Amino acid sequence: MIKVTTAAISKRFKRVSKQAVNPQQLKKNRKVILAIFGIPTVIILLSTVVYYLVETRTIDLGTVNNGELVVPPLRFTDLPLLAINGEAFDYSKPEPKWAFVIIGNRYCTGFCEKMLYIARQSNIGLAKKMHRARLIFVTTDGAISEDLRQRFDREYRGIDIVTLRRDLIQSLFADVELNPFQENTFFVVDPSGWLMMYYQIENIEQESLNTLGKAVLNDMRRLIK
Repeated sequence: MIKVTTAAISKRFKRVSKQAVNPQQLKKNRKVILAIFGIPTVIILLSTVVYYLVETRTIDLGTVNNGELVVPPLRFTDLPLLAINGEAFDYSKPEPKWAFVIIGNRYCTGFCEKMLYIARQSNIGLAKKMHRARLIFVTTDGAISEDLRQRFDREYRGIDIVTLRRDLIQSLFADVELNPFQENTFFVVDPSGWLMMYYQIENIEQESLNTLGKAVLNDMRRLIK
């Protein structure tokens, strides 16, 4: 009777295994394993690099927005917003909405007036969704002129008038390369209170106003679902 020990079986199995392993196949298997673990790492690294380049605007991926994104977005509602009557202004009431925000002085003439016009027309152009957006005029003078008040009552019923000191507005924009007091500019604030986009115009010719109005409306139709 032949006795076979466990040690002998193990030794024979190892010998057979060594003979069965093809060095080329082993090398190929190693490459496959490296690829499996390496590809995700490379993708993560590339994604991180692309994100950084987009955030720093080193590259432009051709965003569909017509407006310029504010990077990083600014927390508009962190400012001590006051209504024209001196009471605290609650951005979330009566309900959270998108907002077109125009910053100006007590008179709001010239470019400022045209920015109001574009914002109003864009809001109207939203048709059934116009209740999802609002107009906010921020005066840096603590008040508005009687002429502007009458214009608001006549042409901009429902507009919210807010007062803010210039230094508080400057502090909000301290980390972005954007002058908030340019009269040819107005801003978009999302329902959560983030100032996230702005529009500028080079002149106030009617053709330019029409072009900007269409661009704003196209953006807002995409944003307001």
